[in-house]
Amino acid sequence: MSIMRPHAEPLTIDDLRRRPTVTIREYAAFIGVSPDCAYEAASRGELRVLRVGRRILVPTAALLRQLGADVEPDDGRGHE
Repeated sequence: MSIMRPHAEPLTIDDLRRRPTVTIREYAAFIGVSPDCAYEAASRGELRVLRVGRRILVPTAALLRQLGADVEPDDGRGHE
């Protein structure tokens, strides 16, 4: 029997900047693919993941770079 979890709000870019990793399900929801698609991409080596025991985590720094987003949040002060 599986436990149904309430549907969480999708992650934002700022969420990704604050976390070193996300679950593969969070990643899938963020980019708009099914979890099965994300798991398959990870198994084929198309998605960089970290395996910790049975957990599969997606490093957010590499994901942000792939999306062309800054890894560090914009603090509004500009670059000096």
